[in-house]
Parts: sequence; C-alpha cells; structure tokens
Amino acid sequence: MTANEITFKELPFMPESNQVFYIENGYNKEVNDFIRSRYADLKSMFECIGMDFCYLPYMLREHDVEAKVRYYAPYLSSEQLVQQVQSNALVPYICNAEVKATLKPSLIFEGRHDGYLGEVRFLAIALDDLVDDKTKGVDQLMELVSSARNAFHQVQLEDILCEPLVYEDCSARCYVSAEPNREKGRQHSSNSISFSFSDSTAICCDMAEDAAQETQDELDEKQSLAETDRILRELRRTVQRLRLEGVSLMAIHEFIDKQEPLSRMTITPDYRIFLPDYNNIEIEMGALPKAIYFLYLRYPKGIISKYMPDYFGELLNIYKQLRPNTDDARLNLTITKVVNPLGNALNENIARIRKAFVEKFDEHLANKYIITGERGLQYSIALDRNLISWEE
Repeated sequence: MTANEITFKELPFMPESNQVFYIENGYNKEVNDFIRSRYADLKSMFECIGMDFCYLPYMLREHDVEAKVRYYAPYLSSEQLVQQVQSNALVPYICNAEVKATLKPSLIFEGRHDGYLGEVRFLAIALDDLVDDKTKGVDQLMELVSSARNAFHQVQLEDILCEPLVYEDCSARCYVSAEPNREKGRQHSSNSISFSFSDSTAICCDMAEDAAQETQDELDEKQSLAETDRILRELRRTVQRLRLEGVSLMAIHEFIDKQEPLSRMTITPDYRIFLPDYNNIEIEMGALPKAIYFLYLRYPKGIISKYMPDYFGELLNIYKQLRPNTDDARLNLTITKVVNPLGNALNENIARIRKAFVEKFDEHLANKYIITGERGLQYSIALDRNLISWEE
C-alpha cells in the first residue's frame, strides 16, 4: 500500500484537516466487512494519532448526529434514519475521469482546499490488500497513514523553510492604540438573527439624567428590548449546537427528499400545536406568543404592525381563551402593550415564536411556520392554511 494524491472538485462540504474517509467506486464486500468488524478499533486507533475516521455508511449513527439529523430533517422516520449512506458518495466529485474509473477501495485524508480553483486534494492509500492479513491489518494501516502524513508535513515544512525571507520595515508596522476601541462591543455578527424596530422604539439613555425622571413605560421598554436580545442569543446557541455541518450535512443530502415536505399543523381543543408529519413534534410556547400566533394564522395576507391597535379586541378574546383564570384588567394591560406600535412587546413575542419553532427544527423549514416580514409591510405566516386543522 502506497500513498498517492486524489483531487476533488466542488465538494459539498469543507473537510476538516484531521478527517479520514473510506471511499470506493462500487462496493467491495471484503473491505467493507473488514471495516465493519474492526470499526471500533479503527475509530479508537485513528483518535490516538489525532484523526477522525469517517465511514459514511455509519455517519448518521455517530453520537449526537441523530439529534442533529432530526433537527435538520424532522420528517425522517426511525426507519429512514438507519438507511446507509453509500461509501461511493464522494466519487462523483473526483476531477480525473480515469482516476474515478480505476479507483480502488481507499482511505483519503489530509484534505487541502485550493480556494482559487475550488479543488480539494487528499492523500490516498489503496486498501485492496488490507484484508490479506486481518490480524495485522489495522496496525499496518495506522503505520502507513502516519508515515504518509509525516512525509507530507515534512515536505510542507521544507517548502516553507526554502522560501526567501522578507524583512519588514519596522516603521511601517501597525501598532495597537492605547485608546480602547469603544465601538468593539457594538459590533454584531452578520449571521445573527435580528429584528428591525422602528426609530420610535429606540430608547436614548442619557447618563446625565436623573434616573427618577424615567417613566415606567421607558423602564418596561428597556426590559422588553433586553428580553428580546436574550431570547435571540439563546436561539443562536441552540442553532449552533444542533445544526448539521460539513460531511454530516452532505451525508444526509445523499438520501433525503430534494423537495422537502412541509408538515400539516394540528391545533387541539386545548390549544396545543402539533406537526404530525414531523414525527408529531409539539411546538410549545407561552400563552401570549401563542395568542399572537393564532391571530396571525387568521390572516394569511398578514398584518401591518402600525395597524395592530385595530386587532385589540380580537387578540384580547384569543388571549382570554388561553388564560381563562386571569383578571380582565391584567389581560387588557398585556394586550394594550402588544398592540402599541411604538412599543417592543410585539417584536419580543415574535422572537419567542421564532424560538419555539427553530429550537425544534432548522430555519430553512421553520421559516414557513414563523411570523416573518419586512419593516413597514405585512408580517405574516407563509404556511398554506390548507395544512392547518383545528380539532374540536
């Protein structure tokens, strides 16, 4: 077994530097049987040399991957989750047609990305004689992979050492100002989920003013803005923890439906929300965001935020059904805050609705179920109302 190089084009994921994949064109029963029988040993021994062995047929069985798969594709049944991703899933991305046609069962590792060409180059070791000596196969394989990696890294190091040294002009170097960057704390990730608030909702805090001059409404508004921010921060953490990435995302795309189905929505007599086609997931939220959600379900064309006061009575009646034991004064006060177009209570509860769905499954599907829209225009729920049933 000797190491060579295979180049891939337009891989649907960026491999990690420590990942090693089994790849074949077709199906070699002997090699696959060997890997399956020694899978735990292979995983363990690769870990000992700092590598992660990825056997695609077992990819979706790895610890915590199933939860991520269900998050990304909630419509998959338990039977579908045990389907095997084929070991030839990477073959279509091999650049050279001859290499692709003559490919032997191999391990590929040390993926290096060429950003300009969009190519990924792997070192490869053919395993056609791996099964000849099953008692020494794993140890021999580890030695070969380690040797190939060390040789590759030595070549890289020599290339770096042979590059001519370039001396910088010290006077041109950047320096860190002693003045602290006061804007740093105000920066936000471009990937973060955000809501647009009208200018009239902004609260300008002048530190020179006496705190006693602030009205209760201003204090409530501050708390509401802070609560919205907290909800969205929690949501981002959940998404980061559950979202599929890299080869796991590629693997699931090997067998999920390209036209991903939307689930029906069932609302029970006690106002619980279920998605029967997503393994009967229940969407849980508090009474107030649920009342707002039910209001928007009644209006497929949406509601313009500045006209929310027109829906006061209707929203109040919905909220009363969800909170039958709450006194009228408290109910009225709560709904008054929600329909106030100058306040933030509506945005806060829309954030809670988003969180309730996106905690259960990925946003590419959840966007059909949550309240979305553009500032100044209608906010609406995109879900086809024919998919919604209210049980009696």
